[in-house]
Amino acid sequence: MPVTTSIADIPTISVDFLDPRFAADPYPALEEIRAVGPIVRNERSGYLMLTSYADCAQVMGRAQSFAADVEHLTALFGGTTFASLSGARHRQLKGIWAPAFQRKSLAATYPELIRQVIVDRAADSIARLRAGETVDIAEGFVRAIPAVVIASMLGVPSADIPDFVRWSDEMGHILENRDDPSTHGRALVAQGKQATDNLNRYMAAVIDERRDRPGGDLVSQIAVSEVPMTEAEVVAATTQLVFAGNETTAKLMGHCLVTLAAHPGQREVLRQNRDLLPQAIEEVHRWSSVKVATLRFVREEQVQVAGHELAEDTTIMALPAAGNRDPQRWERADAFDINRPRLAHLGFGVGPHACLGLNLARLEVEILLNHLLDEIPDWQVQRVDYGDSWMVRGPAEIDVALENARGGRR
Repeated sequence: MPVTTSIADIPTISVDFLDPRFAADPYPALEEIRAVGPIVRNERSGYLMLTSYADCAQVMGRAQSFAADVEHLTALFGGTTFASLSGARHRQLKGIWAPAFQRKSLAATYPELIRQVIVDRAADSIARLRAGETVDIAEGFVRAIPAVVIASMLGVPSADIPDFVRWSDEMGHILENRDDPSTHGRALVAQGKQATDNLNRYMAAVIDERRDRPGGDLVSQIAVSEVPMTEAEVVAATTQLVFAGNETTAKLMGHCLVTLAAHPGQREVLRQNRDLLPQAIEEVHRWSSVKVATLRFVREEQVQVAGHELAEDTTIMALPAAGNRDPQRWERADAFDINRPRLAHLGFGVGPHACLGLNLARLEVEILLNHLLDEIPDWQVQRVDYGDSWMVRGPAEIDVALENARGGRR
């Protein structure tokens, strides 16, 4: 592809990501952007948007060349975390917890805990569904499951889970509304920052307690770590873990339940062959991405992206949800197919900044789907509300009924 150095050569389109219709279904807009070109300027923000898998992977995976949104990530967590760092310091901080999140470590320690959390949390909703009720399973149990799991791993009381969920939901406003100048947008950002303060105060108290009485939990691991860290970094790291450990996983769970209900034939294949669950989860995450957009900033004097040489400080918006449906990478990219050849997608990030908890998320979702395929394999989705979260997107409400419930579907 020929290289051009002129921003004026980049085509422009107007995209309103804050339009509620985008959160409900971003894919028509993403395909409009893709049709304009591989790199497109949004005239509303000035950001350069990328839609191909290769270009998104380039800017998301090369942290030295493309910096994360440090200012807003710091606001999100209340301090510097490995999410906003690169190089040796990133590896050092991420490495504190990396062993605990390896697949073998998780498989040896947590499956029974996760299974019990799911059985307990889903029991009431399943009983109501079998009685013929329509139930919001997002509120009923999906949203709480990852929060209960991560709280257990952190060694904090399950009674505090409602606060964890509320604070995590509110913290997301910091990123979602960073470019919304309206009074409502500014109020949501302020609400998000207050939620971060609340969670940081809570975790700071837990950290102090673990320094005095360390155990085998994740907070103890960082509280007594020999890695040099300021107190703000320790607190922010645990806040990041709470946020990332429950919000994104809950959204992926929701996508799986909605997607499989919309494809009952493939759901039935999974019911009969559970060995296909891991690849089905990856296909859901490819086809209905949790991470829709992420900002990066050019940190080299000149860097080439999508055939253009970009100047330092240029703001790029990678659109991994579009990259995950790139027709240059996947045949029938807009079709959901649990049997398609497996290729890496962008749902959990790429390179050094790939999600620390990806193995935990996969394990939780697989155990949840196994349980629901056993207990209510014919769930039908009556209504879905995606709320207003568009950068990190997932169902906020999922009204479900059973086709063959005792009282009939209502």
